[in-house]
Amino acid sequence: MPHTDRQRRPRTAGTVALLAASALLACVGIALLTHEPSSAPRSASAPTAAATRAASSTEPSDSAPSRPAETPSSSTSPSPTAASDGAPSATPVPEDVATAAHRFVLAWTGHDARPGKDGSYDDAARRAGAYVSKDLAEQLTTTSAGSARQWQQWTQAQALVAAEISQLAVPDGAPAPTADTAWVRVWYRLTITPAAGKPSGTDEQVALKLQRSQAGTWLVTALPEA
Repeated sequence: MPHTDRQRRPRTAGTVALLAASALLACVGIALLTHEPSSAPRSASAPTAAATRAASSTEPSDSAPSRPAETPSSSTSPSPTAASDGAPSATPVPEDVATAAHRFVLAWTGHDARPGKDGSYDDAARRAGAYVSKDLAEQLTTTSAGSARQWQQWTQAQALVAAEISQLAVPDGAPAPTADTAWVRVWYRLTITPAAGKPSGTDEQVALKLQRSQAGTWLVTALPEA
């Protein structure tokens, strides 16, 4: 019996140690299974708060009205060009030049085809001769076929032809008047009043070149567009 007890003690002690180790491993395993991490890693597909704010800032708001696209406007307006009818410039016409031009146009365009008055179309040119140079006076009295037909019509109607000046100015693009030369454009209303019937009128204009004579008088020396 004593020999048998000595042989059993070692086996009992080993068994106890093995059981204790197994129990320890089991506790460690249970602890690992039941342990939860304090924070889980973020999924790559889930947006962060900063990304959400950035995305929302780029989306249009329903409450904010959309602003229409602005059309670029030109900073400069197109500069005025000379009109086909010779629009006047802002350059003033000297008073003595204006007076000479005014007298010439009234005389040159005025005709009286009533009986006992003017004998021909050239009578107006002869009256205007007092306000023009010698060379121009000779040109004005040269009767054309057109003026002859016009005079015949006025004679048949016993018409009185008179002009009323509406504007007088330096033509656009023309040089400013100097001490001895000036360019002037005259706008006028030409009214034809027959012996019977209603008067008729047309708007006319003429460009003049005036020069100061040796006597100091302004005379019309040319009709640039005539």
